[in-house]
Amino acid sequence: MVQTPLPDRTTILAEIRTFVANWFRDGREEGLQADTPLVTSGIVDSAGVVEVVEFLERHFAVRLTDADISLRNCNTLTGLCELVVSRR
Repeated sequence: MVQTPLPDRTTILAEIRTFVANWFRDGREEGLQADTPLVTSGIVDSAGVVEVVEFLERHFAVRLTDADISLRNCNTLTGLCELVVSRR
């Protein structure tokens, strides 16, 4: 089976930003920077983290474990992007 190449970090970050904006901010991407706190600011709650993880697994064909789901990995777009890159 041939694995589809993973998009570059810029593309991954943009796709995660779009998902978070659409799902949690009524499509508003303004003010949603790579280092904007998602969980600690209340943009994404604990149930929302599950939605984000399911999106990452489905959209980027990665498998995440319970150990991957941490504040360090899930609190910013950059953390989520790096998590995807590390699991591919």
